[in-house]
Amino acid sequence: MTAVHTGLQDSETARPTAPVETTCGPVRGLRSNGVTRFRGIPYGEDTGRHRFKPPRPPQPWADVRDCFALGPKAPQGVITISGVMGKVSPDARALQVLMAVQRATDSQLSESENCLVLNVITPDASPGGKRPVMVWLHGGGFAMGSGMDAMTDGSALARCGDVVVVSLNHRLNALGYLYLGALHDDFADSGNCGQLDIVLALEWVRDNIAAFGGDPGNVTVFGESGGGAKVGTLLGMTPARGLFRRAIEQSGPAVRLVTRDDAAAIAERTLAALGVAKTDVHQLQALDYKAVISAASQVRLPSGGAGITERGLAPVVDGRSIPAHPFDRVATDLSRDIPLMIGTCKDEATLFMAGDPELGNMSQEEARQRFEAVLGANAQGAFDAYRDAGAGSDPSYWVTSLMTDRMFRADSIIAAERKSDQGAAPVFMYRVDYEPRVVDRLLRSPHGTDVPLMFGTLVPPEFIGTGPDVDALSQRMMGAWINFARTGNPSQTGLDWARYDRRERQTMIFDVPCRLLADPDPIARNPVVQGKT
Repeated sequence: MTAVHTGLQDSETARPTAPVETTCGPVRGLRSNGVTRFRGIPYGEDTGRHRFKPPRPPQPWADVRDCFALGPKAPQGVITISGVMGKVSPDARALQVLMAVQRATDSQLSESENCLVLNVITPDASPGGKRPVMVWLHGGGFAMGSGMDAMTDGSALARCGDVVVVSLNHRLNALGYLYLGALHDDFADSGNCGQLDIVLALEWVRDNIAAFGGDPGNVTVFGESGGGAKVGTLLGMTPARGLFRRAIEQSGPAVRLVTRDDAAAIAERTLAALGVAKTDVHQLQALDYKAVISAASQVRLPSGGAGITERGLAPVVDGRSIPAHPFDRVATDLSRDIPLMIGTCKDEATLFMAGDPELGNMSQEEARQRFEAVLGANAQGAFDAYRDAGAGSDPSYWVTSLMTDRMFRADSIIAAERKSDQGAAPVFMYRVDYEPRVVDRLLRSPHGTDVPLMFGTLVPPEFIGTGPDVDALSQRMMGAWINFARTGNPSQTGLDWARYDRRERQTMIFDVPCRLLADPDPIARNPVVQGKT
């Protein structure tokens, strides 16, 4: 298998396919470059007609529907990451990387509440293929993003791995996660509408994917950043049980979600900002959605929080679709038989400090001050530990290592530990250490490094680099993801991958070359770093 560079543009003329029957009506796709793509298939009704309520299947159609173009993305929100990332004097070298990533991930799609669409990429759109199915959940926290772009085009995975790749759009930010259930029973499920959209899409996969050459009994859900957290949330969702067989959480652990009390407080503050009385909560269904998103996005989680759930517009432990936190204090029993692959990139937080002029050029005193801003009275011991672990590195990387661990790595380890403790399905841990050969490796191995490697798109080159090393690593990572989806074990020829447990803590390091290491991140298990003191 070789890594294939591909984007949304076809290099050969695309040909319409014969119709494929679905439960809602016949659809046609386009065939080119060894795969068939169906884009913008509706799996749910226009959510603007029932805002803050669970999704409904679409109205069926009789005529053949041409699914040649991506559908609209969900109305977009904002992501704010606080902590040490507060300076905004962009380094020109890092800025060009961020702009390239934005161009690759922003598909320029229109926004609409009528956004419940999915995309299918298959080697052969005909029944009987029984291929593994990989359902991609996009990043962007729970606030923004869309299911498919140049970086996350699944064509190379489908072509090289003989798998069917599905991606989808679903409700985000306030429209997907503003919990109004404490104000009126009509909105009891509103805090998890975005997740219930994903469940509806998985039900569509169960009922239809065989016609596209996929095996509905062998479905893997995978996602990065907010998409990884959506995967982790699905592991603890009652209505998702039985809809997928394996799971991959990439840089988005979901140990704890938003509590019902916090979610209710966010809703009350949102109504106050909009000038809507609590007794008139139904008015939110008629307001301009942009005003609702804006108001809710300004409200912080009352009890604090970290990473992607900091602002609280995230899945809610509502006692209905989500009965408990997925990995707190133990791993959810709902998915004890689901194998899990989980991991992060080594230097996630550098992406969020890319506009900081002191990245790569920070004094020890400034680093110490940033540790104190995050950890307060507990800062000194952690500062010493990261300084010793990063000896020889610029002090700014001690700071980014702390933030990487607090935002991503520590909770990934906690989830892996608790999954392993169940003694049921295996868990496999990884870390991407590869440093793209761009901007003098200023960003090291930033958030998102895994995505173009694992998809085999290798775009944008300004972010991921080019050359034999990146090609070889992409080949290895694609192989691991495909093998896990096919068998539940990511091992491949020349690269055995042992399951993770507390005793050995075997972790696959994706680099050139790849290697298995025991316990490469002991500092991330420090209670101070994990926020337990």
